[in-house]
This record gives sequence, C-alpha cells and structure tokens, in this order.
Amino acid sequence: MAKGLFIAFVAVFIGTVWCMSEPNYFDPVIESDVVNDRGKPEFHAIINENENKVSRIRPALKATDRDEVGGAKFICGYDIVKHKKKLEMPFVIQVTNRTTGEAEIRVKEGFKLNYEKRKHYRFSIVANDCGMPRRISNPAVVMIKVKDVDKFAPNFENASYYITIEEGKLYDKFLTIRAVDEDKSQTFRDICGYNILTPNVPFEIDADGNIRNTKILEYSRHRNFIMKVVAKDCGGKTSKPVSVNIFIKEICRNGWQGISDKTTYFAGSGRQKVAENARLRMCDPTCTPDNVSVKMTLATKHIGKGCDRDTFSITSQRKICGASGESVDLLPPPPLADWTQNLQTDDGHESDQVFFFNGENAAIVPENYFNHTLDQQFTISTWMKHDFSDDYDTPHKKVEKEHILCMSDGEEMNRHHYAVFVHGEKLVLLLRREPTTEAEMEIFKPAEWRWHIPQINDAEWHHYVISVDLKNADQNSVKLYIDGKLLLQDKTVFEEIDDWPLHKSSKVHYTKLSVGACWQGGKSRFEHYFKGYLAGLSVLKAKRESDRVIRCLNNCKESLDFHAVGEMQTGSSVSFNNEMTEFNISGKDVAEVEKLLHEVAYVNVRSFPTPGRRKLLLQTQLKCNGETVTLPEVQTYVMVQEPPKPIITITGSKNLTKLVFEFERGLLVFEDIKIEASKTSETREEEEEDEEDEDKAARLALKVSKAMLAQETSLKEPRTDILLDSCKIEADPPLNLFYEHLSLPTHIMGNLGLEWSETNDGVVITNADTIDRYISVLKKIHYYHNEPSILNSRSLALKCSSENQRFISNMFITKLVAVHKEPEYNNAANVQSNVHDQPVEHDAMQRLSSKITPDVVASTSNFGMAAIIVVCIGFLLFMIILGVIRIRAVHRRTQVVQVDEKQEMEWDNSALNITVNPMEQEVQQVFEYEDNVQQALRDDTDSEDDGSDFHDEIDSSDEEVRPPGKDQLEWDDSTLSF
Repeated sequence: MAKGLFIAFVAVFIGTVWCMSEPNYFDPVIESDVVNDRGKPEFHAIINENENKVSRIRPALKATDRDEVGGAKFICGYDIVKHKKKLEMPFVIQVTNRTTGEAEIRVKEGFKLNYEKRKHYRFSIVANDCGMPRRISNPAVVMIKVKDVDKFAPNFENASYYITIEEGKLYDKFLTIRAVDEDKSQTFRDICGYNILTPNVPFEIDADGNIRNTKILEYSRHRNFIMKVVAKDCGGKTSKPVSVNIFIKEICRNGWQGISDKTTYFAGSGRQKVAENARLRMCDPTCTPDNVSVKMTLATKHIGKGCDRDTFSITSQRKICGASGESVDLLPPPPLADWTQNLQTDDGHESDQVFFFNGENAAIVPENYFNHTLDQQFTISTWMKHDFSDDYDTPHKKVEKEHILCMSDGEEMNRHHYAVFVHGEKLVLLLRREPTTEAEMEIFKPAEWRWHIPQINDAEWHHYVISVDLKNADQNSVKLYIDGKLLLQDKTVFEEIDDWPLHKSSKVHYTKLSVGACWQGGKSRFEHYFKGYLAGLSVLKAKRESDRVIRCLNNCKESLDFHAVGEMQTGSSVSFNNEMTEFNISGKDVAEVEKLLHEVAYVNVRSFPTPGRRKLLLQTQLKCNGETVTLPEVQTYVMVQEPPKPIITITGSKNLTKLVFEFERGLLVFEDIKIEASKTSETREEEEEDEEDEDKAARLALKVSKAMLAQETSLKEPRTDILLDSCKIEADPPLNLFYEHLSLPTHIMGNLGLEWSETNDGVVITNADTIDRYISVLKKIHYYHNEPSILNSRSLALKCSSENQRFISNMFITKLVAVHKEPEYNNAANVQSNVHDQPVEHDAMQRLSSKITPDVVASTSNFGMAAIIVVCIGFLLFMIILGVIRIRAVHRRTQVVQVDEKQEMEWDNSALNITVNPMEQEVQQVFEYEDNVQQALRDDTDSEDDGSDFHDEIDSSDEEVRPPGKDQLEWDDSTLSF
C-alpha cells in the first residue's frame, strides 16, 4: 500500500511540473557584425584602468531569442566562459534590457584594473534565456583593451645638477638633464617638455632637456647661477623642481676690467668719475708693454645740435656770448615773422627754432626788415644739418646747387649778387661786387670761395660762420669757421675763383633776398632749392664777428674733465680736443695709465641738462715685444637724470582802481610785480637696475643721495640762477591804438640788450636776462588811455618764460578799473596831518583814490573835478604859507619849500630862500648779475643817467611818496597854534 502511495505522489508531482513548464524551443543568439576567423561573433571594448564600467564597446552587446511565449523569449543573463589558463576574470556582465538582451560589462566589486600588469583581456561569453529549462546561446568572443591613465609624475634622474662653463661664450648646449616617468604607456611615459622656473636668467632649455645660454656671460658680473627646472609629461603632470647650479669660469683675456656699464649723473653734482675702478689685465706673462695709449670719447651727437648747449634762442645766445646786437636773424620764429609762417619747424622748446627745407619751400626776407646790400665787412652764420640727396651717386647726374641764402634780381634778369649754397661736397660763398668806377669794370676780382669739406653731407649738426673783410685784400679776407674752429685755407680743401664785376642794369629796379632757394627774376620763380635743416641764420653787416664770440656760440656745457696733471710721472702725457670730448692718455707704465684714467670725469655745467644717455667709448693700443696690440673696445654710458624743473611764479596786485584822469597821465600797471623761480613739486623718477655688487651699489647710492641732497638744499630758496628770455603782455580785448597804448622804458631796454615788439595784442620782450632786470623793466611799463571817459575796465595778462619756452610761468592777470566820480568826504581832518608832505598835489590825489571803491562808476564833468582839485590845492597852499610865516617868526631863520617843476599849479616863491634837502635826491638802482652768470651779460651802461632820463619822462604825480623821517626833512610845528 505504501508503495502505491509513493507511486501516486510521484505521478502527481510529475504531472504538476509538466503542467507548470512552458515550451522552450530555441537557443538565444548573440549577434555581432564582427566575426572572427572561426565564425564566432566578436566584441571589442576599451576601458581606462581607473574606470569601473566598459563604456566603449563595439558593436553593442546584445542577444535575441526566437521563442515567442513565456520566459523563453527573454534574456536573463550572460556567463563568462572560464579561460583555459583558469585566470579569474575581473569582469561581470549585467543585463540592462531582458527584452532586447542588451547588457553592459563592469569590473567586479573589489577589483581594480592595472595597465602596468595587464593591458588586454580576451574571453568567451554565452547568453542564457529565462525559459524552463534554460537554453544557452552559442559562444561569442570579447576583447577588452585596458587604457593607461597618467598616474605618475616625472622624476629627474639626478637630485640636482652642477656644471661649470667658461665666460665669454655662447653655447649651443652645455648641459642635458633627463626625467623619467613610471607610466608604461607611451602617451604618459614620454616627457613632452622642460621649463625654467627661475625668472630673468640668461638661459633656455629645449624639449629634450638641453640647456644653453642666451647671452655672453661675464665672470665679473655673475660667478654662478642657481635655477629651478621642472619636467612635464605628455599627460600634463609636472615633476618636482630640480636645482641646476651653473658656475661661471673666468678666462683670462687682455683688456679693461672694473668699468661699470653705467654712470648715473644728476644736475648740479659736479664731476662724476667714469672709470675710477678700471684695471688693465694682460694674460700673456711674456708681454711687458713698452707703451700704452688710451683714448676715451664722449659721444653726444644725438642731442640737439650735437651737444648739451643752453636751450636759449640764437638771439639770446648771441647776447650771452657778448655778440654784436646789430646781427639780424633772417629766420625768426613764425609768431614774430610772417615770411617764416609756411616753413616747417620743430616746437623750438629744446633749442633755438629749427626750420626744415624739403626742396620745395623757401622764404623771402622783406627789405624793410633787412637791407639786402652788404658792406665790405660782414659775417654770415648758421646752424645746418645736410645730407646727400638720393640721386647724388647716379652716374652722369648733374649735381644741383642748394641755396641756403641768395640775393638776386627781382625782375627781368637772373643775376645772383651774393649767395651761400651747397654744391655737391662743397660749401660756396658767391659775392659779385658792383664797380664804383669805369676802371673797376675791367678788373677781375675774387667772386667765389669754395670749401671742400666732409661736414657738409654727414647728416650731423654743424655751426658754420663765414667772415668776410674785403678791405684787406689778402688770403684771410674770407674765413670759414666750423663748430667754432677756424678752417685752415689749405689748397686741398679751399679754392678762390675770380670773375668780372656785375654790370649795372636799367632793367632791374629791385632785388630779392631768399632763404632756402634762389629767386630767378627773369623766370619769376624759385630754383636751386635747399634740402636740409637750418637754425639761427643771421647776418652781421659792417663788421666781423670776433673769434671769442664764435667759440662761445659753440661752447658745449658737457665734457670730460681731468684734474690730475700735477700727479703725472715722467714719460706720461694727456691731451684733450677743443670740445673736451676726446681724452688721450699715453704712458710706459700700466699702473700709471690706470691711475690717470681713474681721474677722468664727466661734468655738465647746465642747471637743467638734457636727460638721456651719453655713450663713452674706450679704445686702447699697446706695444708689446715690438708689436702693436689693439685691445677690445669698451663701451659704457653716462645716464643724465631729469632735473627738477623750476616753477616761475608771478605775483602782484591783481586790481588797480584809479580815477579816469590818471589814465591819461599813465599808470604803472606792474609797479609791485614779483617774479620768483622755485623748486618743482614733481618727484624725480630714478631708473632702477639690479646691482649684484653690494659695495658698488652702496657707494653709488651714497653719491647719488649726496647729489640729490645738495640739489634739494639749493632749491629750497628762490633760485637766482634762472635767466628769463621772454615776457609777454597780452591785452584782453586787444588794444585800440587810436586812443590807448603801452609805453615801454625803451632806453633802459636798449641798454640791457632786450628786444621788443608791439602790436594791438600787446607787447613781447625777448632776450636772456636776469629776473631782477626783467622786473625793473616791467615795473616801468605805463598804460595810457587818451579817452578815459569811455573806459570802465581793462585786463592785462603777463606771462614769462625761460630757455626758449622750456619753463613757463603762470599767467598773471591784472585788472585796471576806471572810476568816473569822486565821493563826497570831509578832507579838513586830513589837511593838518599831511600839511608838510611833499609833493602836495600827489598826496592829495593819493588820499582821494584811497577812499574810492570800484563800484563808484557814475560820471562827472571834467570841469567839476578840476574845480575840486583847485580848491583843495589852494587851501593846502594857504596852510603851508601860514606855517612858514609862523616858523620864521619863532625860529628867526629861513625855511624853504621845494616845488617840483612839473606841478600843475605854481605860486610866487621869490621871497623864499630855498634849501635843498640831500635826502630827497633819487637814488637809482644798478642791476648786476650774480657771479654765476656769464660776464658777457654785464652792461656797464646801466648807470644812474639811464634811470634818471626815464624818470624825467614820468609825471611827478606818479612818483612814490616818501614817508617823513626817511628821505625828507620835517617841519617843526610844535609851536604852531592852529
């Protein structure tokens, strides 16, 4: 029975399972469009070693099943077929979509891929469906490539690097450093570059680790360099810095050592030695120099006209040098001359005005400005900068004349009377004289003087002076000075050409004087244009300029200096050129030459030198064992710093209120003017450079600080070394010259050598002179108005400058206010207190003006004003007469009242004896320059006579009233009863 029950149970169980199972007829299929040589589908995948999921697999991993019902149609999973080497696979396959059979490959939990251990994985997989029983697909092959990531930074093979190189060489490479990377892939194990972290070192490194220097190294400046270098792999990781220590090895070579690359110079610091630590080194022990020659050259050609000269106009420079005031400037600045308006100029602030002639422009000098004729004695001078034209070297090209100055016929004919021109490499003076007698018509006379000189076309500034004296018919009747030096009349550079005199012609009625070309009267046009630069073109007639003045006009304010002549030993010699820019030392002993070179200094005596570099060149030759050895040139420079600029300040009364009748007599508009020059508020900007040598830096800093301290101290007080060279008075609105004008002390200005020009816009006073002398002139300038009844107010603006507009003052404006009505007031109280003041009329007018305010503007008749003045003066005179009579009665002696000759009213004083008070005599000022101003500026003609002549022209009512007790005798009115 038990057996039957068991059989029944089994039958029921089998039937139940059979009833629960579904049909599963087909195996899953893994699909791939890539098939290997065995016909199996393949999948290729890439994974980074630091990733947990295979994100790049081609084609996509999926499987399908043809069953249509039950779980057999779904894909439940993938199995990895174990590798024959029985290596554990670090991957699992997870189904992401059972319907489509899509799946992804992931790294097993706890596993980490390592490219350095295994780069590739290959295994087989099968898919199984969800049917019961489960069916398995055909196998497929999966190949996974592990991709390396940059895990390791590069490391240098050495902890540090050391190398020694020689100075004075440029190496292609002198050291190679190498870094390695522990990454196995070529992408990350390769070093893609090296970088130098230390800034501003003269080295560079390439991608292969080769180090080279970028400039020649000197042991005297740097004995070693320590720099940091890093390597970078191609993945971007950077190594730790490694130290590279480069030692510079000194090599022995002949030449100078210890000369600094730069010498800093400040204005007012005096002499600055440029080679005080220089030493001459000889490497050959067998060489004992028999003679050493050293030449030091100061190059200043880049500054203005080739040197740091005073930046005054040519007219002011001529005055400073004591040149004749009769010289005429043919190229005045455009504001002062209409014929130079169309010429191209520079700003003219750093020197006298420079004019550029481009070969197409010229200027005609008016005859009313300069008489064209020349006497038998004259001097022509100019600054000129000229170069060859572009087609000068063209074969068979005719060389054209380039006229600097030309006086020619103005009409009908093309005769040139006199001219100065450039012709190729020659400077030529043409002078065709007109005969005075018939006999002279047939006499050949010198008419052209030609100088063949290299300076003409060297594109540098030079000063040319042609001095002519035809009264003395000798070989020195015509002289040429170049840069202040007389050119010797050598036949190799000079020739004199004779010609017939000019015949007089009735066709020509006038001439023209042109600058920059020559006027052809017969053609009515300019020809022979000049191409170059001109400045300070002037002509002095009837006399020759002295050699002293010519040298002064070329004086350079900067030079080399040497003060150790007394320390020279026998066998040594030193010499300078005329400009003090070349210095030569010669000696047998090297130590002696070094000692003399130590004493060479740079000096610039200008108060405000032009800032910038001045190159110094040192050339050396020595004789050794009978042979001449030339040592390498040494180049250094002097850096002239920008000096603090002065501030020129004008102060005074800005309002001047007067009665209208005083405008007719003339007002001193700048009577209390003050002009001062003081230190600027700007901070000096100093150039900063690295200095490795601490001792040298300390010495330099000490020297610079002393110079700056001296300069600061000298500028704390108002400066007296400033020369003004122009003052301009501008009227706003312009003057109506029919009834108003400014009166200048022309006699004093003429004695001082000042020039002036007057227009309805105002007055311009020019030429260099001291501030005090300019003040003395400005204080004596009067303003006159002939119809003051129509005047209410007038503004005058004053502005002064120094060094040709380089330093400009503030604009000082004074306002003149005319009062047309006198206020009513009781003047009896003032009569007694001022009864003895002299002059009486002036004192009364001063009291009247002091009580008038600017807002009293009502008009009154001239008759009424005159009546009031007469009454006041009569009353005052009456009081004076009573006082005199009373004093005579008490003291029984005579007293006198002196009355100025120019008083408007007089009385009969024939009964009075006159005693002259010596204290009342006017003392005139005599203006003299400070000791540091050039002697040439001193003018002994500034005597008392000059001043008194001027004061005689001023109405007595405008003179200053002197207080009693200082310049005048007082009345004893102690016994007066009224």
